[in-house]
Amino acid sequence: MVDSLNKYINKHNLCTANQKLLVAVSGGVDSVVLLHLLVKSNYSVAIAHCNFKLRGTESEEDEKFVRKLAEKYQLPIYVKQCPANDYASRHKLTIQEAARNLRYRFFDELIKQKGFEKVAVAHHADDNLETFFINLFRGGGLQGLKGIPVQRGHYIRPLMFATREQIEQYALEYDLQWRNDSSNSSLKYLRNKIRHKLLPEIKKITGDFNTIFQSLDNLKEDALVLDTLLKNERSKHIKTQNGFLLSNPDKTPKGLPESLWFYYLLKEYGFTRYDTDKIFDAYQKKSTGKHFFSEQFELLINRGNLLIRKRKATAAARFLISAENTFISEPFKARIRVMSGNTINPTLFKNPGYGFFDMDKLSFPLILRKWRKGDRFKPYGLKGSKLVSDFFTDIKLSQFEKEKVWILESDGVIAWVVGYRTAEPFKVTKNTKTVFSVQLSD
Repeated sequence: MVDSLNKYINKHNLCTANQKLLVAVSGGVDSVVLLHLLVKSNYSVAIAHCNFKLRGTESEEDEKFVRKLAEKYQLPIYVKQCPANDYASRHKLTIQEAARNLRYRFFDELIKQKGFEKVAVAHHADDNLETFFINLFRGGGLQGLKGIPVQRGHYIRPLMFATREQIEQYALEYDLQWRNDSSNSSLKYLRNKIRHKLLPEIKKITGDFNTIFQSLDNLKEDALVLDTLLKNERSKHIKTQNGFLLSNPDKTPKGLPESLWFYYLLKEYGFTRYDTDKIFDAYQKKSTGKHFFSEQFELLINRGNLLIRKRKATAAARFLISAENTFISEPFKARIRVMSGNTINPTLFKNPGYGFFDMDKLSFPLILRKWRKGDRFKPYGLKGSKLVSDFFTDIKLSQFEKEKVWILESDGVIAWVVGYRTAEPFKVTKNTKTVFSVQLSD
């Protein structure tokens, strides 16, 4: 299996022997085997583990197990407490979405702070098959049905060649220990229903999944061909003008429905099929001035053309502040100081250009991001919480002023509506030993 892993890595150019790899290890058999294979292959690796606090003592035992693995292999380990229930409640997400967001945010932070070049995650062939059926049941197109990508950005999946059965056989052969996640047997999740109910029935008919795996590979190749051809076609319909991307979509390639052409024209800018159907409908109605937004781009219908530009300030824009920072220049300039709790001039607490926080109550790195609809915080001086949008209304901010506001966040909790109000949970008190100060500058 070591040879198969290295052939797969080389075939897909996933990483090189001298690159620093961060391995996501949950403690389950998949990630334990991936770690063992990479160590056995002499890759330079470190471990990352998220404790989502979802299964009580099980979660704590998972963390202890992964820490012992790091000791066994004498590897660096990075662990973060990521309470997924709290995060899901605050951001109105499912538990799975919350865990995914927290996990990848943690990995991205480690890449920036520690200089890792790739993050290896332990998805395998069976995961790919389950994802195919999930997307099939949800009405997915070719992009969804082609399954999990082998590589996306700095995330790589070196185990995609192996089945769950092969992984478990390898673990038994090398007498590897692992942790079982009790939630994997719960049938309340669609993935588990597919794994435990649907796939065994399919296997009774087909004997194995080899032909389905081949179909998934074929779908990936078909998607690659289609993307290549459409990229060439898109280049004929989009040009740069005055800092915008300009498209006149009237000349639909022969044989393509117009609404489908809109999707393939715009999907690389983050617009979903649902979005592009709405854009197509508005375009047909000649709705000049109509705006649409993806995560990173905005689109304007303007006199028969589509104007597209990168969003300058979006909810996706994030900047990190570590405890060691003394100055930041993005997204605004600010001076940062750490000082004793009894050295601050009390009059500065009322100055909106300063943010003072009890350092022991903060979790680093702090995150700066744009405010989002539904954000809620506990304003300094108030007992209860308030929607940030209601706070804006109270202080009579205009729409343009709202668009400029940044949020300082500590482990998912708002610590400061920057330039306006700090949050009660992080306030400086007479018992504060160390103050973390952020001073806005021109």
